Amino acid sequence: MRFPYREFSRGQFAPIVNLEVWGGGRWIEVEAYIDSGATYSIFHADTAGILGIAYANGKKIMIRVGDGNLISVYLNKLPVKFAEHRFNAAVGFSKDLGVGFNLLGRVDFFDRFRICFNDKEKFLETTYL
Repeated sequence: MRFPYREFSRGQFAPIVNLEVWGGGRWIEVEAYIDSGATYSIFHADTAGILGIAYANGKKIMIRVGDGNLISVYLNKLPVKFAEHRFNAAVGFSKDLGVGFNLLGRVDFFDRFRICFNDKEKFLETTYL
């Protein structure tokens, strides 16, 4: 499945995709940046509020981010739909995530999909494994 990169800042494009997450008794569309350098998917804590999830009930771990700091992340196993496939995925929530978008990391995604980035033509392509 092919996903065009999205413009997130004037003239800057990134591999930002939509996926659906089960929360509050319904599927809710969430936007995330596919980050091959991230081990876990980490969403902003306010996204958990939109999903109706008490995220702090998840497993607390500490993750080192790009600037070298550690942030608290609460891992929750959630049903997701991505690229026409439904599965359970570890999704972490943090109030300390310092970027302007949710991150889709390797665990539970990169082991299910081959993900190829084409920065020149501004798209990514996924193949279910």
